[in-house]
Amino acid sequence: MAYVSIYRKYRPYDFDGIVGQEHIVRILRNQIKTNTIGHAYLFTGTRGTGKTSIAKIFARAVNCNNNNNGQACGECEVCKELGGTNNLDIIEIDAASNNGVDEIRELRESVKYPPAIGRFKVYIIDEVHMLSIGAFNALLKTLEEPPSHVIFILATTEVHKLPQTILSRCLRFDFRLVPTKSIAGRIKYIFDDMGIKCTEDACLAIAEAGDGSVRDALSIADMCVSYGEGNVDYNVVLDVLGQSNPNIILDIVECTLNGDVSTALTLVNNLANYGKSMSILSRDITKMFRNLFVVLNVITPEKILSLPSEILARLNEMRGMDSNRVLQCVDIMSGVEAAMRYSSMPRTLVESSIVKCADPRANIDLTGIVTRLKSLEDRIANGNFAVNNNSSEVKKVKRQFNKSACCGFLIKSARDLKKYALYSELTELNKDNFSLDNGVVMIRPARANMADILLMPEYMDLINNLLVNEFEDVKGVSVIKSDKIVNIDDDIAFVKGMFDNDIVNTK
Repeated sequence: MAYVSIYRKYRPYDFDGIVGQEHIVRILRNQIKTNTIGHAYLFTGTRGTGKTSIAKIFARAVNCNNNNNGQACGECEVCKELGGTNNLDIIEIDAASNNGVDEIRELRESVKYPPAIGRFKVYIIDEVHMLSIGAFNALLKTLEEPPSHVIFILATTEVHKLPQTILSRCLRFDFRLVPTKSIAGRIKYIFDDMGIKCTEDACLAIAEAGDGSVRDALSIADMCVSYGEGNVDYNVVLDVLGQSNPNIILDIVECTLNGDVSTALTLVNNLANYGKSMSILSRDITKMFRNLFVVLNVITPEKILSLPSEILARLNEMRGMDSNRVLQCVDIMSGVEAAMRYSSMPRTLVESSIVKCADPRANIDLTGIVTRLKSLEDRIANGNFAVNNNSSEVKKVKRQFNKSACCGFLIKSARDLKKYALYSELTELNKDNFSLDNGVVMIRPARANMADILLMPEYMDLINNLLVNEFEDVKGVSVIKSDKIVNIDDDIAFVKGMFDNDIVNTK
């Protein structure tokens, strides 16, 4: 006999086997018990959540002669007949391949005939959103007023594509994503029944990979059984999914948050050399940042996260990290997967995003600016005005003292620093006013009042710092005040000398 996949072999046969849809099961069972069965149902939800399975179970339960608490007995003649695949009372129609008006017209003709075995003839129309507009219109009247022995069950993953005229004629049931722990429990039950050895961490990893879909999770479980040859552990699941070791991913996250870009990029390079998909890697890093964010903000993160105890313990050791910083990393990394669709260099995208997460200065968008401002606010609040010791300092190369260079440098520096009063005084100096004596720059202004200005403590300290930092052989500065006392009469005499006798006396 041909091999039957796990999700087909272990498809639920009754309501007790349904996982994660208790709210729907309760309503349907109560309708059967009270004999308030509707004529048209709409099952909507994501793939693998049990829409078709519940439709078949419900179809058998409404026809059972000895149902117990809304459940088909499975033992009466009707249950045995409807349990086969060739029965005439449960008709499954694939709307994806039978979506025309002609097919719906045939359906309208067939509903006239009574059921062959049970009380109801049940039509299960899967992927009903694929029907054409003409087919919907042809179905409309029959769906609203079918014969008393007919029940319609419409199943779809894209309910927004259905016309409102169809929606208004059905009892709508929204299927939820199945919780990870519920899927893990189902997988554990199946593996035990099959005699497969499986660790708890492996079951959780398979369930999480299913992303709320039981069928997807069981398909992954099927591959893990074949890969592990009857022994499924956490590493087997990682290999099947193509995911990286979570310890390595956590190392990348930790190095990134500590600003160790070199180690983080080296780890990415090692994974790339092993052939790891950059798309999956970026997703794994994003998930790990998200896991850390949950640990930082939730008192009992183990109730939310389905992670091995070793990884959870390491995340708890990182509770001192800044929650806002981690959230920004989640934001940066979550955009990588979308950007990969339009890029031919996925590895470059991953590496550049890690650098942005590690060093906010490399991130020029609003997120990076906010990060840098937050860092400054924290430093100011803590009174920490020291330069970051981890930053690389560029050592300034000093030059040799030169009179002309010294004069020009001082004038330019005063202008750049917007010290305009000092700048106006320095512009009257030239190279002859400067000399170097045993490492001390001697400044000899021509006027005594200029010397007084330069000797002001504010200007003296500024000039001293500028020249010591600029010239290699300068250790200090001294201003030599001229013995000549310059007064207003001297200035008038100087002006007269400039204009000779072309002066008009004014009062």
